[in-house]
Amino acid sequence: MSFKYNLTVTEILKKMGCKRSKDNILSDQQKGIVIPAVLNDFLSFAVNTDLFSTSDVWVQTRRLIRFLYDDIEENIKDEKEYCKTDKSAAGKSEYYQFHKLPKDKWKDIVPNYLLIGSDFAAGVIEFGICNTDLDKSDPPVYMNHECDSICEWKLYTNSLSEFLMRVFCDVLSCEMYDTAMDALEDEGWSIETSSDEELKNYEIDFDLLVKYPSFYDGNALLGCAYDEDNHILLLVKFDESSGEILNCIAYIKECDE
Repeated sequence: MSFKYNLTVTEILKKMGCKRSKDNILSDQQKGIVIPAVLNDFLSFAVNTDLFSTSDVWVQTRRLIRFLYDDIEENIKDEKEYCKTDKSAAGKSEYYQFHKLPKDKWKDIVPNYLLIGSDFAAGVIEFGICNTDLDKSDPPVYMNHECDSICEWKLYTNSLSEFLMRVFCDVLSCEMYDTAMDALEDEGWSIETSSDEELKNYEIDFDLLVKYPSFYDGNALLGCAYDEDNHILLLVKFDESSGEILNCIAYIKECDE
């Protein structure tokens, strides 16, 4: 078997038969937003599959892609009347500091971020790309937890490609949702759960398999490989501490010769 280990999510989607959308990725209301090339390419293929409908990157809900400053402006509007009648509330509000400054000074408090996704299961984390990195084709991705200040963004992945692969691996693992199984079955794929012994038949080179921390299972690492010749997509789950293989899911598509 000829598994590839260093493909991007977009390359895998192409090999799986996904077609590029001919429509605009963003709506007319978002026409002022320019998204990095890696994200644009990914979305143009991902929109034609339901694989990412419950994922942490906004695909079917692309209308949610926006800037952090848009959220800040909305919150200022929401709090404005309330703060007029309750001065103590104004002092406690995190948005009051922005309200007192002209918008071109907000960058002195926090950079603007392009928001591209959120923790689907709980919605308490948002993922974004710093506006100063938007001219890069494959910029780093940051995260902000709702328990933290809106000014406190932490590096999540060093590149957008890595972020998308982590999202893809979590989708394939079906740790939270059976979305991948349902979507790929509808597209003619069969799903098999393989034992350690059966996994050996695939002749996987585990040294070449890139392993990513699972967002939804803090003790697991996930690796993905694709065999274009036999139309097999593998997701292998490892114990982070011991390196032991916990399970393997094989997505297989039977194709006419």
